[in-house]
Amino acid sequence: NSPLLVVLIVGLAVLPIIIESVATASACLTGAAATMLDLVPLFYVIALLLAVIYWAVGKTKEGE
Repeated sequence: NSPLLVVLIVGLAVLPIIIESVATASACLTGAAATMLDLVPLFYVIALLLAVIYWAVGKTKEGE
């Protein structure tokens, strides 16, 4: 339980830095590159959600 909590806290703490870095880099790009770079925060959040889901499924199966 504790490692997941640490991953979530650190992951969410780093999210504003990622968003700011992506916005800065995206301002220098155009077209498809800018669009793909703008999706980085979305996939980062999806990865955090998947970590929570996998942890919850694992904990549920442990209890069976």
